[in-house]
Amino acid sequence: MARITSKDVAKRAGVSQSVVSAILNGTQGIRIGEEKRKLVLQVIEEMGYHADAQARGLRLGRTHCIAAVGKLKSPIFFQVLAGIQDACLESGYHLLLYGTPNSEESRHNIVDLYSQRRIDGIMTQDTTSYSDPQWAELVREKQIPYVSLEGYPVSDVVSSVLMDYPRSIEMALDHMWSKTGLAPRYIEIFDGPEYHPNWGDRQRLATYKQWIEKHDLQPSVTAKPHAPWEAERGWWTEWLAQELAGTTGPMAFLSNWSRGAVNLYRAAFELKLTVGRDLFVMAADNTEQANQFMLPMLTSVAVPYAQMGYVAAMRLIEYIEEKRDLADTSKIWLPPSMIEGGSV
Repeated sequence: MARITSKDVAKRAGVSQSVVSAILNGTQGIRIGEEKRKLVLQVIEEMGYHADAQARGLRLGRTHCIAAVGKLKSPIFFQVLAGIQDACLESGYHLLLYGTPNSEESRHNIVDLYSQRRIDGIMTQDTTSYSDPQWAELVREKQIPYVSLEGYPVSDVVSSVLMDYPRSIEMALDHMWSKTGLAPRYIEIFDGPEYHPNWGDRQRLATYKQWIEKHDLQPSVTAKPHAPWEAERGWWTEWLAQELAGTTGPMAFLSNWSRGAVNLYRAAFELKLTVGRDLFVMAADNTEQANQFMLPMLTSVAVPYAQMGYVAAMRLIEYIEEKRDLADTSKIWLPPSMIEGGSV
C-alpha cells in the first residue's frame, strides 16, 4: 500500500498542500477558517496520515528532543524526570536521559549532541552550590537553550529553577511551634567527611537562626556527616539520650534532610521512646519519599521536584521555540509544601 502524503490529504480535502502544512505546523500569519481547519483535520484522521517527523524537523531546524543530564541513581533526579516527561508529552517533545559518573564529562558530551543537531536543548540537575562560570560561558557562546535545576542560585548568567529554601524552614518552624510550643533543636546532615554544606543548606541554617532570634529563644545546632546507620547507631542513640536527659517533657527536633529524621526514629526505638509523644520530629525535605512508610508518618516540608522539572522543561521549550529570548536568564522560584503526619 502506497504511503499517504500531505499531497493526498490536500487533494481529498480540496485545499492546497501549503494549507495542510500550515495546519500541521501551526504556522503563524496564514488565515485559515475554522470550518476548513476542521475539514482538514477530519481528512487526516480518516486517511491515517502521519507527518514525517524527521522531515518536519529539518524544515523547522528542530529535532523535538531535549536532553536531561543528572545522576540516574539519584531519587531527586527521578522525581524531576516525572515533571519533565509531563511537559514533553504536553508539548510534543521527546526526552533523552544522559547520565554518567563524571558529571563534567556528561555536560561536554551533551554539547556535542547539540552541535550535531541531535537535540534542541539541555537541562541539568545540579546541586544548589553548582555555579560553574566556564559551563555558563560555553552555553552562552554556543547559544544553547539551557536551564539548570537548582544550580546558579545567586548568579544570573543562566536560567534556573529553584525552591524557596528560607521559606521551607520558616514553614517547618512555624508548624512545630504552633503544634508544640517548643523551640526545635536543629540537626544539620551533610555529606562528609568535611563540613561543606551546599547553598540550600546554608540558607536553611541561616533562616533557623533568624527565626530563633526573632522568637527570643536559644538556638541548638548539631552538624553530623551522613553515614550508614550501622556505623552510626551508637552515636545517634547516645546523642539523643543526652539531649533528653534531665528534661521533664518532650523535645522537638528539626532535621534539614529526611535522613536525619529517619535516624532519630531509629534512635528513639533503641531508647524505647515514642515519636509524636516523647519527642517531636520533622524534616525540611522529603527527597527519599519515605515519610508514608514511617510510624508515625513523618511530618515534613516537600521540595516540589516534579513541579520543578515541569517548569524547567517548559522554560526550555520556550527558548527552543523562540518564544523567550535566550538573554532572559531570570530565575523561577517555587514554594515548598507541607506534608503532615503524626510525628509533630
